[in-house]
Amino acid sequence: MLDQERTYYNLGVSSLEDVTKKNYFSLFPEEVVASFLDAFIINLPMSGKVGGDGFWIFKDGEDLFIALFDCMGHGHLASMMTRVYKQSLQRVMESYETRDPGTILRYLHHKIATKFSDREKLQVGTGADIGLLKINLAIRHVEFAGAKVDLMHVKNGQMEIIKADRMQIGEMFEMQHTYQTSTIVLEEGVKSNLYLSSDGFRDLMGGDKNKKLGKKMVADVILEHAHKPILDQKTLLTTFIDEWKGSNDQPDDVLIMGFAL
Repeated sequence: MLDQERTYYNLGVSSLEDVTKKNYFSLFPEEVVASFLDAFIINLPMSGKVGGDGFWIFKDGEDLFIALFDCMGHGHLASMMTRVYKQSLQRVMESYETRDPGTILRYLHHKIATKFSDREKLQVGTGADIGLLKINLAIRHVEFAGAKVDLMHVKNGQMEIIKADRMQIGEMFEMQHTYQTSTIVLEEGVKSNLYLSSDGFRDLMGGDKNKKLGKKMVADVILEHAHKPILDQKTLLTTFIDEWKGSNDQPDDVLIMGFAL
């Protein structure tokens, strides 16, 4: 058995099924999110084909749960972990009654730790950065918990950054993992935009000085366009990324999600 095939086997999925039958982008269709919210998704794998960034969506009554996750690595092996995380989040929601985002992340970490308790046979990292939103539009109430993925909230031309906890999901199994849930009450009649992104966005190399984009410029470029229609924002951010990179190679997968509420 080849190393890559052994890794697929240890993840509990078939290499043949995933490489030849499953399309990475079909696992993360933008139209599913857009059917619930005024939203955009920019998904740019480093290879152009498959990557380690993904998202998950779950509807429970009036509550809509959306997670963005950034798995370790790149390419086919990292894309296998996006499926593992998507399935594991689904099982947490089906197995437990909790709907608190911080608790969901803690349970998710426990599921990943249990699944990969013997990691010596793996050829892929098991960790992931995650941002998890719980949105209730009926009462205009948002809850957020994150593992190294911050939430950007834009209202009245100002941006607030809700910090995530700094401990990654699916790593450091010997340590206790806890995640804080933050609450945002959306004002009636006042537009709010929410944004999540993987760290591949801020790590893009380019510009006049050929440097990393960085957190501040990510916030600045998102804030600059936040007042525009959500799909126009997608076009403008995609154009910005292309112009910023120039001829530079993309060093990491990039996933950006934006929601107008």
